[in-house]
Amino acid sequence: MTSLTDTAPRSLTDRRLMLCIAILVAITIVRLIGLAYSQVDLFFDESQYWAWSRELAFGYFSKPPLLSWVIAGAEAVCGSSEACIRAPAPLLYLGTCLVSYAIARTLYDETTAFWSAMLLTFSAGLAFSSRIISTDVPLLFLWAVALLSYVKLLQGGDWRWGLLLGASFGLGMLAKYAMIYFVLGVAAAAVIDRDARALLRSPSLWLAAAVGVAFIMPNVIWNAQNGFVTLTHTGHNIQGSGAAFDPLKGLEFIASQFGVFGPVTFSVLLIVLVRVMKPEITRADRLLLCFAVPTLLLVTATAFVTRANGNWAAPAFISANVLVAAVLVRHAAWRWIAVSIAIGVIAQIGLLIGDANARRVSLPLLTKPDVYSRTMGWRSLGEEIDKLARPAGARTIAAEQRDVVASLLYYQRDNGRVVLSWPTSLIPNHHFDLTRRLTAAAPDPVLFVTHCPSAARLGRQYRNVEPLGQFETRAGPNSTRSYFAFKLSGPVADIGPLDGC
Repeated sequence: MTSLTDTAPRSLTDRRLMLCIAILVAITIVRLIGLAYSQVDLFFDESQYWAWSRELAFGYFSKPPLLSWVIAGAEAVCGSSEACIRAPAPLLYLGTCLVSYAIARTLYDETTAFWSAMLLTFSAGLAFSSRIISTDVPLLFLWAVALLSYVKLLQGGDWRWGLLLGASFGLGMLAKYAMIYFVLGVAAAAVIDRDARALLRSPSLWLAAAVGVAFIMPNVIWNAQNGFVTLTHTGHNIQGSGAAFDPLKGLEFIASQFGVFGPVTFSVLLIVLVRVMKPEITRADRLLLCFAVPTLLLVTATAFVTRANGNWAAPAFISANVLVAAVLVRHAAWRWIAVSIAIGVIAQIGLLIGDANARRVSLPLLTKPDVYSRTMGWRSLGEEIDKLARPAGARTIAAEQRDVVASLLYYQRDNGRVVLSWPTSLIPNHHFDLTRRLTAAAPDPVLFVTHCPSAARLGRQYRNVEPLGQFETRAGPNSTRSYFAFKLSGPVADIGPLDGC
C-alpha cells in the first residue's frame, strides 16, 4: 500500500514534526502537573491495580497482568502517591499520539500526521483517561504500535516489523483481552485488500503470530493453574444478567461513543461509513475502517443484547482518529478540526480545575450534584479506619466489599495491619477472595467494616463481637457513605459467607 507523497520542503516537514513533539510534550507536562495538584482519591479499581502491583504475577482474577507491572515500575521511580501511580497514563498517551503521527505519516502525509496527533491528544476522551490509571492506557498504546507495524508490513517492511507486531500484540493481550479485536481488523483487511491477503502468506506475519503467542503463554498457564478465572470473569462481565434484546441500552452505548471518540470524530466516522463506496474514500481509508468498524459492530451488538461499557470499543478510536484527520485535511475542513480541538481543550481545562477542587465541586443543576462522589471518600475511609483500629488494638482489618478492601489496602498501606476479604461465597468473587481471604488463622482482634449494622450474623463465627458504632465518610459537599465497625476475636470455626443483612 503506497502512501501519498508529501511535497512540502524537508525543512518544513522537520519543523512540523518538532512542533508536534513540542506540543505533545507540553500537554503531557501539564497533565503530570495536574496529577500533582489533584485532590481526587484513587478509585477502588485503581487501588486494586496498585495492590496487584505488590503481588506481581502473570495474571489476576479480572484482568491480565501488564498494568500491575506498569504501576510497579512507576512506584519504583517516584513512590506510591496517587499522582505517581497515575503518571504512566499521560506518558503512555504521549507515546500513543506519536505513534498515531507515524501511522498517518505512513498512510497519508505530514499534514495529516500532524493533525492526527493533535486531534488525538486534544480529544475529550484522552483528556479524561489521562487522569486515571486503567487497562485502556497501555492497550491503546500497544494497539497503535501494532497497527503501525501492520501498515509497515503491508508496505514491504522486513521481519523486524513482524517482530514488533508480535510483541505489541502479545503485550496488548497482557494489557487487556480486547486486543484480540486486532485479529478482526487483520481478517477484514484481508477480505477487501489484495496486499493484505498476500500478507497472510508472509513469513513476517507468521513470525508476528509466533511472537504474540509466546508473550501470551505465561498468562494462559496462570489461568490454567487458577481455573481460568480471568476468562470466566470476563465472560460474566459480557453476559451481565443475561441476554435480552434492549434497544435502549444499545442506543445508549452508541450515544456514549460521541463522548469516547469526541462528537466531531465520531460524526465524521459515521459519515465515512455511509459514503464508504464513494470514489473519494481511498484504499488507506478503507484499511483504517477495517481496524475500527468490526470492533464497533461487535461491541454495539453486545450492547443491544446484554451490556457494554462505553470504553469497550476504545481500540477502534486509534484508526478512526487517523481516518478522520485524513478526511478533514483532504476537504480542508479546518473549522471542524478547530471545533474538535476546542472541545478537547475546554474539557482538559475543566478537568484540571475540577480535579484540583474535587472536594468542593458540586453542580446543583444535576441529578447527582457531587460529580466526583464515586471517586471521593476512599482516603477518608482509610483515615476513619485508622482512628478506630488504634484504640481497638486491631491487628487485622476485614471487609466484605471489594471496593472497601481495595481502598483500605492502599490507604492503610503504611500502618502495618493486614487487610483481608471476608468471603461472600464459596466461589471467589474477586482477586482478594483468592489471595487475601479471611480465615480463622488471621491475627485478632479483627476490625470488620461493613455496610450492615447486624451483630448477630457475626456472632455465629466469632465468640467476641463488639460493635464500635457507625461512621461516615464524605464523598463530596453533599455526599456521604455510611459504614459500621465491629471488633472481633475468638473465631468459632473457619470463616465462611455471612447471612444477609
